Amino acid sequence: MAKQSSEVYRGQRGKEKRALFACFRVRVIQDAYRARFFELFEGRRFKCGLPEKLEPELDKPPVLCIDHHIPMALGGHLVPGNLVSLCRNCNTRKLDSPPEAFYIPEELRKLKPLLETQKALFTFRFDEDRWMSDRETYLLDLGVHPTIVRNVLNDENHRHYVGYPCEESRIGITLSFDSIRNSSFIHKKDDSCDYENSDSH
Repeated sequence: MAKQSSEVYRGQRGKEKRALFACFRVRVIQDAYRARFFELFEGRRFKCGLPEKLEPELDKPPVLCIDHHIPMALGGHLVPGNLVSLCRNCNTRKLDSPPEAFYIPEELRKLKPLLETQKALFTFRFDEDRWMSDRETYLLDLGVHPTIVRNVLNDENHRHYVGYPCEESRIGITLSFDSIRNSSFIHKKDDSCDYENSDSH
């Protein structure tokens, strides 16, 4: 196993990774935005410039990884504005080095706008209503490839399978809610117990 940069506390790396991608909620959306992050770096490793593999290798991780610009040991966090696309070899060489010790001045100059631009990717807000009403259109509108959309919605063996919302469950919940609302004192003559127009208060 390749050596990893030092953590300030045990489990920091995993905790910050989960927090970074939590806003996407669904793995297929997370993967789409992760790909957009690497597109900011033209699909290449920032330090050595080599591209990602054209085809993923079975049981092997991708070449590109997201590196802390300022390492955890020096107070850096896995947050937008501190993320760099590196290959695993470069990541291992950098470890806990400060940016100034790993990059030449010209590289730091080119990296600065990339650190700023990436922040917009992580302002994503998951739309629960669209997700429950029309997952296919929502995923397509987010830029997920049509083939991937078709697979995650229909192929139960796909690693990121999500399927379609259960219409029967949604209808049952709606009917139950409507039944409760319709029996909630609507026929009372006392205005203080009239819940029919409660949304306006």
